[in-house]
Amino acid sequence: MHCLISGGTGLIGRLFCLQWLARGDTLTVLSRRPDKVHKLCGEAAQGCRNLTDVKAPVDVVVNLAGEPISHRWSDKRREEIRSSRLETTEKLVRWSLSQAQRPRYFLSGSAVGYYGDRGGDLLRENSAPGGGFAAQLCRDWEAATLPLQQAGICVGIMRTAIVLSTRGGALTQMLPAFRLGVGGPMGSGEQWMSWIHEQDIVGLMLHAIDRHLCVPFNACAPEAVTNNSFARLLGKQLHRPSLMRTPAWVLKIMFGEMAEELLLASQKMEPRTALDSGYSFQFPTLEAALADLLQKNGQARKARA
Repeated sequence: MHCLISGGTGLIGRLFCLQWLARGDTLTVLSRRPDKVHKLCGEAAQGCRNLTDVKAPVDVVVNLAGEPISHRWSDKRREEIRSSRLETTEKLVRWSLSQAQRPRYFLSGSAVGYYGDRGGDLLRENSAPGGGFAAQLCRDWEAATLPLQQAGICVGIMRTAIVLSTRGGALTQMLPAFRLGVGGPMGSGEQWMSWIHEQDIVGLMLHAIDRHLCVPFNACAPEAVTNNSFARLLGKQLHRPSLMRTPAWVLKIMFGEMAEELLLASQKMEPRTALDSGYSFQFPTLEAALADLLQKNGQARKARA
């Protein structure tokens, strides 16, 4: 199969590309830096800057493009976050519909922010969307694929939880403080966190493509945890205390609205569609996920020393 991917040089995209190529399939990476594609995504990957350069036909489109959302949100930053997702999705949708041989499957990104701050509610794919900037962004992002669905193309929408990796993302940002013994919960720590191991997010993407999951699905591990539990388990794996709580008011001063919607919001997702469709998680528990990631990270640090 031939896959066209946007966002292929990002954290999730790089892993997906390597796994896709390992299966013997072909890959085109849409990138502003096509010269970097071979190094980041695999020697067999073809990089291109514009959709007009894509060699059709394409069987699968994977849409992961988007500016990072975990920074303080100014008006300018909000617009960059929105346009990087919506404009790329709209371009890919128009391109897909214009092809003589249209893609059979379109996998598009979304996020846990779709649900907003929901306390202890168990969030399945049929749960209502929430409020706030992140929720509205996800609703609009998902809605941008509607022309494909109306044309009869199978569309999977991946509502991604926090992806745990030591190559980037949230865990990488937490590790320095926790290694020094000054890490701990954020705010009350009672907010629910949904997460997924980097290997499972890629495994679930491949599963969705192979099974043609034509629905929104929660990309999260079966075990959601509170922020208190997350901090405790991370400290345990590092053999460090995890008692240095960061008050909510400090986070709000530092990060503004982003702190309320991302760091302090409570989202207890369940991957009901993934489980019902037969996906088997490699790392269903946080303790197992952290143990695997930190062991590999430790081995890599020793190799570099």
